[in-house]
Amino acid sequence: MSGGDLGVSAFPDGESIFTWIGTIEGGKGTLYEGLSYKLSLRFPLDYPFKAPQVKFETMCFHPNIDQFGNICLDILQDKWSSAYDCRTILLSIQSLLEEPNLESPLNSYAAALWNDKEDYRRMVHKQYFAREALES
Repeated sequence: MSGGDLGVSAFPDGESIFTWIGTIEGGKGTLYEGLSYKLSLRFPLDYPFKAPQVKFETMCFHPNIDQFGNICLDILQDKWSSAYDCRTILLSIQSLLEEPNLESPLNSYAAALWNDKEDYRRMVHKQYFAREALES
């Protein structure tokens, strides 16, 4: 699955059709522009009737993403619909990057910093590039 110019893609990870690796590009004009995030998607046996488990594998500083990559997004929880596909999930997460739900933060520090765009951008880049340096 490739979203072309939308900045999202996902493909099976190895032989299992239940484990995928996704990629999300930060949207143009957002605080995440120019950054590329890797996610893991684990589909349950009863998919599409149950949501997949989706986690950020690349460190992401965001109010709705915790230090372990867990994501607080309604469509992955109680608002799941069997009509959602991989593309829909990734596009929703991409949208969440620039439009967080500050009422339900997993990262309260990121939520508190959200209104100070310059400091927030600095933290986004600090965490992103610190993790990248560790991996190389």
